Amino acid sequence: MIGELTPLQQQRQEKILQAAARYFARVHYHKADMDSIAKDAGVGKGTLYRYFKNKDDLYLKTIQYLSLQAFEHLHQKAAKAASFREYLEIIIDTAIDYFVERPETFSMVLMSNLARIPSILQVMEESTKTYLESFTKRMEQAKVNGEVRQLNPQHVYSTLFATIINAVHSILLRKSGSPQEMKDTIKTILLEGLINNREQQ
Repeated sequence: MIGELTPLQQQRQEKILQAAARYFARVHYHKADMDSIAKDAGVGKGTLYRYFKNKDDLYLKTIQYLSLQAFEHLHQKAAKAASFREYLEIIIDTAIDYFVERPETFSMVLMSNLARIPSILQVMEESTKTYLESFTKRMEQAKVNGEVRQLNPQHVYSTLFATIINAVHSILLRKSGSPQEMKDTIKTILLEGLINNREQQ
């Protein structure tokens, strides 16, 4: 992520990023300090500055690291789906499980999505660009096959993940609904529609 690193340096950097993720999840960015992060990571403050220029750099790199991990996991799981419907179902199921099991990651992703800071928005956009492109290709093919409506893939992608983030927020913070209930609700609305067709009743 920051130039060519040896395997040992990569391991150390990842350890720092994991500690930073846990730290930023519980301490507001403005109250965070590099001394505490170094202590949590089990490294000296000097080591921290060898990998990251300052707190801003560490915060942005942590967001990037967590985003890449999450989206790579989701899209790897969904890559073998035979249909676009199955592809969406896997993304919904996997994303909700992933974030519920990793509240620190979710907290950072949630804060990043709520932020209106250009540097954070840019990091999020760059981190997810490859996955948006993959989603777009799958959806464009699904359009050709007649599987889905002629909607903008980017808008569908944004709506899908906004819905997932809100669902996980309800599960973790509002203590409202179970993961399975949220998965079923999102899939029903997205894949079947919310409004009943009276003619079919």
